[in-house]
Amino acid sequence: MRKDCRKGQSILEYTLLLGAIIAVLIAVLLGTGGNSGVKGKVQDTYNTVGDSLTKTTTDLSLGVFK
Repeated sequence: MRKDCRKGQSILEYTLLLGAIIAVLIAVLLGTGGNSGVKGKVQDTYNTVGDSLTKTTTDLSLGVFK
């Protein structure tokens, strides 16, 4: 019976450790505010690429590269 209690305690410890790791990953990915997380940086890069494509398309349609 004592061995079963130890096994249950071990599963609980692993569950708590996994929960802590997931919490840290979420905090890193989403950031604490603003664009400090990975999500914000990806969004900024996406917006920058979109703006660059829009400017290039506008330049092509105005004949800058002709």
